[in-house]
Amino acid sequence: MQARSTLPIHVFTSFAALPAQLRRCLAHPRQANFFLSLDWFELLFETSLAETLIPRIYVASNLEGEPLCALFCATARSPADRTLLSLANFYTLDYLPSFTHDNAPKRALIRALVEQIAAERPRWHSVRLATMKTDAPDFSWIVAALRAAGFGVQTFFQYENWYLPAAGLSFEDYFRNRPSQLKNAISRRQKKLEKTHRFEIRIARAESPQLEPMISDFVSIYGSSWKLPEPFPGFIPALATRCAKLGILRLGVLHVDGVPAAAQLWITSAKTATIYKLAYDERYGELGVGSILSKEMFRIAIDEDGVDEIDYGVGSEAYKKDWMSSVRTIEGLQAHNRKSLNGLLLATASDTKLLAKKMRALLRRNPS
Repeated sequence: MQARSTLPIHVFTSFAALPAQLRRCLAHPRQANFFLSLDWFELLFETSLAETLIPRIYVASNLEGEPLCALFCATARSPADRTLLSLANFYTLDYLPSFTHDNAPKRALIRALVEQIAAERPRWHSVRLATMKTDAPDFSWIVAALRAAGFGVQTFFQYENWYLPAAGLSFEDYFRNRPSQLKNAISRRQKKLEKTHRFEIRIARAESPQLEPMISDFVSIYGSSWKLPEPFPGFIPALATRCAKLGILRLGVLHVDGVPAAAQLWITSAKTATIYKLAYDERYGELGVGSILSKEMFRIAIDEDGVDEIDYGVGSEAYKKDWMSSVRTIEGLQAHNRKSLNGLLLATASDTKLLAKKMRALLRRNPS
């Protein structure tokens, strides 16, 4: 049996309880990936999770007390529900442990955090973590650590994630290699737009007097688009404001004859440009305002920001394939604790269901 880690683990059940040193270590840009930073998790909780969840933040430190890694989790407000959840929801694009140093012993730290979770009393019946990119080794290390701690683990597919490796690429080379249909459509529509209307593209990157009106433009365009209304209206304005303060916002708005017609919210951190939200007013759809704005946003990310990757978020929409070149999967995991009675029952039921599914698949392939 492997010895349990001696690294100190602290558990915090509110963001307000986090010590100042810990806040500095987990904040962006110390945590280069904004979506794994304290800034992101705190904002997500305050704007969309506070009514339903209680934070449970696991922090591993070295023997000198310096924070090395955090796992942002949560629990339901019902004390009877012994399920540990990732601090995430439909706004989340990326979820993994947050490390404070690039050279941290990541696998050992993940094991230490999982061992802490397994040792807690009363026992957790289940652990459910979501929205993890499977090409990150952290994902397989979490699965292995949970299994080693006595959990029955099943992973499940959630989304495709289209992306573009952009290191060393110029926008000219990138766009030249896009499908002809896309290039011709954008060129044709932009020429028509220039002839028939007055249009301009404005970009907000940081705090400025123009930021608030541009956020309002984004909200207005989103409301006039085909997309469902935001369930938490305060989330996008708060996100854009926080990203502007950090200097990682790329908010583009295309105006036609002075009227906001298309908008895109990109976030650039850790050498990655993430296309977070986009929309266009359906009244201007025939003018191709969304694609024209996309072209400019890609140019900025590649030629001005010099990113190594452009990430198109979650989803398998066909149009993403025209702009991107690679795809990976985003998965979640459901882990049932075989050392708890409820967890053992859940694990047995889950195993039985999985076995039945495999048998059905086998019978379909070989009915005899």
